[in-house]
Amino acid sequence: MLAALLLLASQFMTVVSVDVAAGSCEALNDTDPTLAERCVQGGFERHGPAFALLAAAVLAMALWAERSRSAGLGLIALGAVALGIALLSDLPAANEAGVIGRDYAGAEARPGPGLWLEVAGGAVAVLAGLLGLRRPPP
Repeated sequence: MLAALLLLASQFMTVVSVDVAAGSCEALNDTDPTLAERCVQGGFERHGPAFALLAAAVLAMALWAERSRSAGLGLIALGAVALGIALLSDLPAANEAGVIGRDYAGAEARPGPGLWLEVAGGAVAVLAGLLGLRRPPP
């Protein structure tokens, strides 16, 4: 259940942020408001409701895991999906300033707390699944 909470919380947190040389993206609002929207990307901006759906599926598997070892495999698979998205999509984006970096030489991207919640939630789901597989069948 902890994994589901972490994955759901990541939807509402900053996953990637870009800081321009001026110290804030507020300066971009005057020149290019659509570019300023890319300064802070939360879970919904990065992948829509994907992590909320993953959280719901992880919660269902966690509740089912008490009765079925195959739910442990489901938790491992869902955790691997979350880790894959976080590490293969969001982490590279957190290290690249993208369009803002092209226009502003001093722009610097960095990961936000949402990225680490995605990683933690995926890892907890995988660990819970592995523990579920170790449990003797009922």
